[in-house]
Amino acid sequence: MALSPDERRFLKSWEEQRKGGKASFVGVYTFGLFILFYLASIALGLFSGVPFIKLIWLSLIGVGALVGAFVLSLVLWSWQQKKFSAIIRRELAASMKKELPE
Repeated sequence: MALSPDERRFLKSWEEQRKGGKASFVGVYTFGLFILFYLASIALGLFSGVPFIKLIWLSLIGVGALVGAFVLSLVLWSWQQKKFSAIIRRELAASMKKELPE
């Protein structure tokens, strides 16, 4: 089975993203997702009118955002790696079938 254009794009982008290894990927995504989660939580708190502007609440939001970002980045790595492996295994199996004489 030939690769679809979406699969080709995925393979190319995933090979680029995983060059630095798992630690690099998780670090970059954790940082980015932390900022996203923290700012989204602050915005949600401001729009909801909840009085949360205290150091303890901001600290708890920060810790929650950091833990959530770290866990999500690990899940993303695992999910992308499984998808990559499945495509490669499928293509290897297809190429082996073509090489075997019938």
